[in-house]
Amino acid sequence: MEWLGYIGRWGHILAAITWIGTSFYFNWLDLSERPPKSKTLKPNVVGEVHEIHGGSFYYHERFWPTEDNPRTLAHSGPAQLTFLTGLFLMFHIYWLGADVYLVDTIEPLMTPLSAIMVSALILVVPWLIYDFLCKSTDDDTVVLVCMIVVVTILSYLSTWVFSPRAAFVHVGSALGTAMAANVYFQIIPNHIKMRKQVKKFEPVNLNFHKLAKRRSQHNNYMTLPVLFSMVSVHFPLGSANNWSWLILVLVMGSGFTIRHYRNIKLATDVNKPSLALLAFCLLCGGIALSYVPPTTSVQNLSDLNETDLKVYNIIQTRCSVCHAAVPTQKGFASAPGGVRFETLAQILVRKDQIYTQTIAADLMPPGNLTKMTNIERAALGDWLSSQGAAVIPNEE
Repeated sequence: MEWLGYIGRWGHILAAITWIGTSFYFNWLDLSERPPKSKTLKPNVVGEVHEIHGGSFYYHERFWPTEDNPRTLAHSGPAQLTFLTGLFLMFHIYWLGADVYLVDTIEPLMTPLSAIMVSALILVVPWLIYDFLCKSTDDDTVVLVCMIVVVTILSYLSTWVFSPRAAFVHVGSALGTAMAANVYFQIIPNHIKMRKQVKKFEPVNLNFHKLAKRRSQHNNYMTLPVLFSMVSVHFPLGSANNWSWLILVLVMGSGFTIRHYRNIKLATDVNKPSLALLAFCLLCGGIALSYVPPTTSVQNLSDLNETDLKVYNIIQTRCSVCHAAVPTQKGFASAPGGVRFETLAQILVRKDQIYTQTIAADLMPPGNLTKMTNIERAALGDWLSSQGAAVIPNEE
């Protein structure tokens, strides 16, 4: 199971690098082209780009084919593979481990099965809304404003229903699904239509070009927000916060604005400092909100029997100095992995992970930072075993 997690992550990263790298490159190529200044190699050239890379010089022409039949270059595979590996990871981590990784372990609002159903809907519904908007209007400003509302609502609902990290991942996954769907249902089909026209030596229908180009540009703008949400699982400072939904919206907005600033610069050679300032302000707003201390959960000690109280005190002394809403251990700004052990309920939800990391592998506390004694570790292990804890692969 753990090797499946490794391979799934590896494949997802490799596919995403290939897809995003290709997307960024062709976006740069399109926006950097300028009208030809000398004789071109092909007819109907609308732009050219000169570049140097790896010790070699390159010359690119963008043209509309009329006299020859160019070879086809396909770039759909990485997008589809990124989506499929991402869907596998969603199933492998958040659906199979819904009781630990998907539902909010502090204040669960639904059963794991219900959470899985909501998770699946989140992957599909935003795409349907976005696709409807694109087909209903050619005004990208309208699409942008509507999608800002959708992402804001989605961020709020996700952080309300799911665990903090799952919430961030789901918002990014919803946008990533829309990106992959753009490739599969719009960009590639319109490329195929254009290719068929070229094969028949027919004039290329510019409407196919516009449809594919529009969705491709939308994907370019969604990339940085999606990447932030994916990376955020490793940095709970933003997600484990009462204002996490707004932090996510602000930082995603910053990524979108950075992309817009860069695209304008590439296309016009003009700097827009106001856009750079807006991106900086949005990012600073998200960072500032992360300093608001999250709400601390409180355990009623009178509800615990003698054995539970003994173990609870061990965990509070040796573990909760880090795994708390506001860690007291020097060097920790937030609970590692967003995992908190402030109540017995939170401890029991993570009993398998605690047993694996603290008893079986002897990895926690890291370097025995809080000096857990052998007697305490044995008592904790016995109690966890009595609660049905077992060794499992570490999915975090």
